[in-house]
Amino acid sequence: MFEQFSDNLRKDLSVLDKLKDRKFDAMIFEALAFCAHPIHDYLGIKAIFPSWSMTHMTELSKSIGEPASPSFVPTTVSPFGDQMTFQERLLNTIGDLSGFLLAPPAMRSYKYPHQVLDIEEIKSRAPFVFVNSNPFLDFPRPTLSKTIAIGGISVNVTQMREEKLSKEFDEILKKREKSVLISFGSILRSSEMPDEYKYTIVRVIKSLPDVTFIWKYETKDIKFAKNLPNLHFSKWVPQTALLADSRLTAFITHAGLGSVNELSYLGKPAILIPIFADQFRNAMMLARHNGSITLVRRDLGDFEKLKKSVDAILNDESYQINAKTLSHQLESQPFSPHDLLVKYAEYGARFGEIPSLDPYHRKMSFVSFFMIDIILFLFAILVGFVALLVFVVRLILRTILIRKLKMN
Repeated sequence: MFEQFSDNLRKDLSVLDKLKDRKFDAMIFEALAFCAHPIHDYLGIKAIFPSWSMTHMTELSKSIGEPASPSFVPTTVSPFGDQMTFQERLLNTIGDLSGFLLAPPAMRSYKYPHQVLDIEEIKSRAPFVFVNSNPFLDFPRPTLSKTIAIGGISVNVTQMREEKLSKEFDEILKKREKSVLISFGSILRSSEMPDEYKYTIVRVIKSLPDVTFIWKYETKDIKFAKNLPNLHFSKWVPQTALLADSRLTAFITHAGLGSVNELSYLGKPAILIPIFADQFRNAMMLARHNGSITLVRRDLGDFEKLKKSVDAILNDESYQINAKTLSHQLESQPFSPHDLLVKYAEYGARFGEIPSLDPYHRKMSFVSFFMIDIILFLFAILVGFVALLVFVVRLILRTILIRKLKMN
């Protein structure tokens, strides 16, 4: 897709010629969109900001010289946390290496003589990179000064709390003391999940008549629910307004990063059921804060496990307390993600490439970076010292032995 887009622009540069007259100072783009590099090269933009819409991108970290060891940093789609067993570290390492096998195609400059652009070198010269991660939510890891974490930038807590629910949803939340929202996002449709999972969810809901459930369901085919009085279906739900409402007790979700950020900022306990991509990492990331329960997809077909999890998230106060603690931490962070983006983007646009932020170790060899030569050198000295010590001890013992023999 990106390659085709680039080829289409190459055939007709009139749009870029119009943009060139506007003399842009900076360009922010998705790091995965490699077609952005011929564009900023053609426009002569001095400051670029590769960005990543997920929490962590190993390839982007490596390109700017940032350490990202798979021994404790889960990859983008890793189902593991930062505390991994040998097998998990092995799988995480394989996943880490596989990203480099999917290298983007060669991108050529739109300018004559249309040379191949060194994308990795270009990214390394970016004054800053933006990632959709929040240090108070994500796994702790070493980062460079040029990595700016703006996770939660799309969450405006004040605005969300001021949202007014429609009369329909307001009436639904009034019916019972506890309420639960079920939503698997816009890409994963509840209506397309296996019937086994649907029936299990309905059984759990039926077993909790004192709890109201709101289920985002995309079709009108809801015969499987048998008109449960405590279950309300809706093709669309005002998710942020519901999460901001104190009458909503918990959230059952697929652990998409947008939903994870929203429920974290708004302090809602959650049951996370990741399905694909970065959702696994997001679920493990939030689980560290003890305000959520993580299940696997097949657990949707396990009545006992699902029922036990829903009971826990509704009745164990520790989940509510921990979720609120995380919410207060995020709201009280020293600098808002919005301010970080604006200030660093303005700074980078003003000065362009900042060589002083480019770590020299990015250019070091594998042997030098991991100090293998130093280790071998020190090991050789140690071996030499031990050998010399053994030689001296043997010489002394031999001398003593000879003297004793002569005395005898």
